[in-house]
Amino acid sequence: MELQPSKILVVDDFRHNRIALNKVLQPLDNIELVEASSGSEALAKLINNEFALILLDVNMPNMDGYEVAELISSTQAHKHTPIVMLTAHDSSTKDIMRAYEVGAIDYLTKPIESTILLNKVKQFVKISQLQAKTNYLRSEREVILEAAGQGVIKFNSEGKVQFINSKACQLLQSDNDSLLGTQFNLWFKTAEREPCHDDLFLFLRTQANAQGIFQQRVTLYVEDNKTYLVELTCTSAKKQLDASMIVLFQDISDRLEMENRLIHLANYDTLTQLCNRGSFHEQLKRALGRAKRVKSTVALLFLDLDRFKQINDTLGHDVGDELLKGVAERLRLVLRESDIAGRLGGDEFAILLEDCHSSADAELVAKKLVDSIRKPFVLHGKEILIETSIGISCSDNGEHNITTLLKWADIALYAAKSAGRNCHQLFIPAMSAKAQKHAVIQSKLRKIIERDLLDVHYQGQYSLTEKRFVGFEALVRWPRNGFGKTPISPGLFIPIAEQSHLIHKLGIQTLKHACRLLQAWQSSTETQHLSIAVNLSAKQINSQDFLSTTQATLDQFSFPRAQLTFELTETAFLDNTENVVKTMNSLKDMGFMLALDDFGTGYSSLSYLQKLPLDILKIDQCFVQRLGQCDKTSALVKAIITIAQAHDMNVVAEGVETKLQLDCIEQLGCSKIQGYYFSKPIPVDLINGLLNPQVIPIKPKIDKPQHKSQVN
Repeated sequence: MELQPSKILVVDDFRHNRIALNKVLQPLDNIELVEASSGSEALAKLINNEFALILLDVNMPNMDGYEVAELISSTQAHKHTPIVMLTAHDSSTKDIMRAYEVGAIDYLTKPIESTILLNKVKQFVKISQLQAKTNYLRSEREVILEAAGQGVIKFNSEGKVQFINSKACQLLQSDNDSLLGTQFNLWFKTAEREPCHDDLFLFLRTQANAQGIFQQRVTLYVEDNKTYLVELTCTSAKKQLDASMIVLFQDISDRLEMENRLIHLANYDTLTQLCNRGSFHEQLKRALGRAKRVKSTVALLFLDLDRFKQINDTLGHDVGDELLKGVAERLRLVLRESDIAGRLGGDEFAILLEDCHSSADAELVAKKLVDSIRKPFVLHGKEILIETSIGISCSDNGEHNITTLLKWADIALYAAKSAGRNCHQLFIPAMSAKAQKHAVIQSKLRKIIERDLLDVHYQGQYSLTEKRFVGFEALVRWPRNGFGKTPISPGLFIPIAEQSHLIHKLGIQTLKHACRLLQAWQSSTETQHLSIAVNLSAKQINSQDFLSTTQATLDQFSFPRAQLTFELTETAFLDNTENVVKTMNSLKDMGFMLALDDFGTGYSSLSYLQKLPLDILKIDQCFVQRLGQCDKTSALVKAIITIAQAHDMNVVAEGVETKLQLDCIEQLGCSKIQGYYFSKPIPVDLINGLLNPQVIPIKPKIDKPQHKSQVN
């Protein structure tokens, strides 16, 4: 007999690894290599293929090798398929034992010796081919044995039953005597639309004679008009058996269920049961093709849960998973049955709306989704609030391709986040230009940070009682040389740094600049008293490694810790108040000073005075600039100063630009001043000139001040 090539499935998310394995195995004869770049793709390959061996990489995104092996081993059809796990050289005994527990029969570490791999695969292929030969001989010579696990019937040339085993009687729900002599077509039929419906027996006999062995799925009819699918394996009988054809058949309900399960696993997210990324993209591609044919509108919605990571970090992944399932259920409740929802990964979801009359329909759905998701979730006895930002893109008559539509929805999502989150934005062409501009800034900013080229300017804080500068605030600035003719405003590049997670490196570099200056000041009695304030963003504070990286940075420098102040704004509390308070207490325990910036402009300001170990309150410039113009403002500023003094805090007035503002703030009892009246933010090399007592107080030419960034 001529054996079919043995199939080997190579599963690895890195294409170069698959190419390397293929090259090693190329010398083997009579094999067919099949590749899969992910666990989901591997499961899909198993639906219609049988493999002699599966070479399975352990470390893959979304679904790792252990999960894939466990799913394969749990299926009836593939539980005996040999699996060899491939992983990095530093795998532990625990990793190896886990591989065997999930169904692997061998375990190889990278880099893999070509000779070892080749010999192992050769043995598995040999075993597989011997098994195939054995199976063939068994099906040819022993198919009519009574002990067969399948139904076995011998038909004569007229299609009448000559022999039937007990399993066939069981499947046909009748006895041997009743079945002998009955016609094949009485029990087995195909759908009326099939060309072989009129004489199925003749069709199968012809195919079996031509091919030797032929398989066909048909419907089995039993008593009381019950039907179920079976798979027939038909083979030409030898002449001495005095039969035209031998048929083996079995109930394939379990197999169909497993096939459907594998199809589901390959196309749906296992947590939320929504479409996965690959399946969603296929659905979107199909919808665009249909829209082009029928001249309809397709809308794509990208959803991203706002501040989901903080919930995961503080309440745990179990709660996070339950929340994702809850969000998926709310999507189903809002959407039509014909709409398609998918989970693209993490906390990112997508919605496909077909047959929209206009983009207004998509915006209406987006509004409903935002309103639905913002309602509280009750999980594990806790009420959890989450919000979502949504980006929308539309294609009329399918005129745009899938790549364009995905890109537009992503740009619109970014716009929704920039607009304050918890809202939706419909893509407009102007967004694309803005996104391109932001991408350019992000790229330049990344290079600036990598090369440590950030400029840090310092704005002085002047003490009216001591008649001298007592400190500075560090403010990060775009470098003036080499990255564009016009420096980019902090108000533009810092939000981009936060969106792209560059804010953490930016913050550390700014801190290093400040610490380096504080350390240098310790060498002179004229500068030993000076302090520096460094701003913190909410993203920095809520980062899990913020305290450790900050401590590691500070350990490189020597200066009194009380001369470094960390400033944060009230908006930093909106994301995760409990974590912010805990982090600030840790900084205080290290000996640093803490300041609340822009006091009075945020939310629940007074409550923070009770929660935080604050040393300084900074009066926001919006109050200072109205002094001398509004009695209510003066009363409010006086109240802030009184509150600070009652809590043993120092007060700094920001944004003082005129003599009138200076006189007013001094009369109200605030003695520390920051603003253009005394000093605009200046490079570090101009600080010595500013500290000269002969030029204090300074009245520089007042440039129109930029609104100070909330972060550095």
